[in-house]
Amino acid sequence: MPRPLSALGLLVACAAAAAAPVPKEKKPPAPKLEGTTWTGDGVVAPTTYTFEKDGTLVYSYNGQTYTSGSWKQEGARVYWETNNRYCEFEGTVKGSEMAGKAWNVTGGKWELKMKRDPDKAPPPKP
Repeated sequence: MPRPLSALGLLVACAAAAAAPVPKEKKPPAPKLEGTTWTGDGVVAPTTYTFEKDGTLVYSYNGQTYTSGSWKQEGARVYWETNNRYCEFEGTVKGSEMAGKAWNVTGGKWELKMKRDPDKAPPPKP
């Protein structure tokens, strides 16, 4: 017949269990933006964004396409700017969604959300 644990034995057993390392949950890596197209909010109107391999941001809204943007990504963090930093964006990408804050030199501020559009071909460069 097993002997019941003393209070001290129980305390030692609990302390050992509490000190055991907790396995960290593995996060999937952030999706790479290079060569992808996204659609969603824009500062002026709904916008399509294409993240070119060379760091160029091609964006389209109201029937016009522009190439005056650039972008960079560090892990899940995304930054882009248009028109020599007239408008800027900082946000995060998770799966097929991106969200963050945009602002411009005149003091405008926006919350933008967009989704990856795997079926949409990038707009032609003007």
